[in-house]
Amino acid sequence: MSHEIPTTPQTDPAETILAALAHGMTGHPEKALPLLNSIIAGGERPSVSLCSALAEISAAEARKTLPKDGHFGLLMLNTDTGKRGNIDEAPAGIRFAMQFSTAWGNNDQQTAYALFRALIESGDDQAAEALATGIRCLFDMAVITLREKTGRTT
Repeated sequence: MSHEIPTTPQTDPAETILAALAHGMTGHPEKALPLLNSIIAGGERPSVSLCSALAEISAAEARKTLPKDGHFGLLMLNTDTGKRGNIDEAPAGIRFAMQFSTAWGNNDQQTAYALFRALIESGDDQAAEALATGIRCLFDMAVITLREKTGRTT
């Protein structure tokens, strides 16, 4: 039985996402991204489902530690100053990933889907680039979460 991580798209999107995350966790995101592209190529529904799956991975553990009536959120720091940053100053794709993840983490799927639709609404190259950046950010957040949970560094 081989323990090789697949590098070609899987039939089942869940298997594809798991294979991509495995590549990310082993320090090979360049092998993961083509797998995710196979899902994105399926259109809006598979793409938003991918975003949802990645956001769920990032939010699930954090939600477990929230106090009653607590809210999930992300803190943005300015890397130059070390002080709290302004989400409105983040590039569109990163802003989308942070807002989508926060909405998803608070079980507000309606807002998460609205954020996705607003991002892709224009259908132009700029929207496609922002979506690609946002998905990469959600992927990186999921990989970091899984590494923390497993204690794995690469």
